[in-house]
Amino acid sequence: MKGFNRICAVIVGIVFFVSGVLKLMDPLGTSLIVEEYLNFLHIGFLRAGSKLIGICLGMLEAVTGAALITGVWRKLTATVSGILLGIFTIITLILLIANPNMDCGCFGQALELTHTQSFIKNLVLLLLWYLAFHRFKKLGEPQRIKYVGFTLAVIALCLFTMYSLLSIPLQDFTAMKPGTEILGAADDNFDDITAYIYEKNGHEGAFTEDCPPDSSWTFVRTESYNRSIIDEDDQETVSLSFSNAAGEYMDSLATTGPVMIISAYKPEKLKQKTLDKLSTYAVDAQEVGYTVLFLCAGDGQNLAASAPVLMANFYSADPRTLMTLNRANGGITYLRDGQIVSKWSPRKAETKDALEWLMTVEPTEFMLNYNSKGKIHLQAFLLYSFAVMILL
Repeated sequence: MKGFNRICAVIVGIVFFVSGVLKLMDPLGTSLIVEEYLNFLHIGFLRAGSKLIGICLGMLEAVTGAALITGVWRKLTATVSGILLGIFTIITLILLIANPNMDCGCFGQALELTHTQSFIKNLVLLLLWYLAFHRFKKLGEPQRIKYVGFTLAVIALCLFTMYSLLSIPLQDFTAMKPGTEILGAADDNFDDITAYIYEKNGHEGAFTEDCPPDSSWTFVRTESYNRSIIDEDDQETVSLSFSNAAGEYMDSLATTGPVMIISAYKPEKLKQKTLDKLSTYAVDAQEVGYTVLFLCAGDGQNLAASAPVLMANFYSADPRTLMTLNRANGGITYLRDGQIVSKWSPRKAETKDALEWLMTVEPTEFMLNYNSKGKIHLQAFLLYSFAVMILL
């Protein structure tokens, strides 16, 4: 029976640990989720600390998960995990009843659950928690080596969090992840389409001038469609909106040829050293043959003197859009013919030689090779963590 109890505790621990890691992997995305909760609970005055709250919550979940998996301090772990599950269940019940237009954020932005799914998930975890700890006075003690495994896992979590704060997420789960096609408001993607409706044997079909039907079809009517209407289920195509000083949308600039976008959702937070580095990068990229765009939240007037090179390519965009485009403030995003290929933080800005090499590489091949490294690193971290927690 003790073996069954431990299995239940480990399952709950795995969910806690993975949930915490996914939150820690994307601190900015987690802070946006926390902001939604603060607004929903009418305590929006705490928004300034949303990033810290998100990191603390992610760390608390991950550490609790590590304690559940290793079995250390069982009574304390049972109490903490039970309280957390109780709070999470109450919150998801409130969300289920109120049904606000927001995601629970249980697994960061990696997995979206409906309010019903979130509530059921917490009920199942509560049941598993009860099966694991209902014999509270007879939980027993783990082997001493388990405390070593727990310590190693926590150290790895701290290093993982530090990396996440200094770089972009190892794996991108946003709507503008690599491989996504950007549609420009001024390009052909937004032209109206005229469809010619024909009828044959009681069935209607839509045809265009380029693909007319044969003589067995009978013309019925014409209909017009706008290509800007995107299928809600198509998550691989999004619109990136940015405008010039006159307020004109210039989205089409990002849809043709090799493009490097430097984005700043909080330009006032960029240090002069970072601005100088990005300015040099912009000059190098232009000399190689890239179209350089500096997308900035606000009017960018505070950067007019400190970053004139960047301001020469300045366009205004919504800060939330820029956060989705690149999690790093001052981040660099590479597009080729409207498709997002890769992203870097300002610390990982490529050299001029690397930019020249990148110009010669087939974009899809580079995207698969480069961006798969982050996925492999995330999997390696999880594999290491579970190995030291379970095997030691």
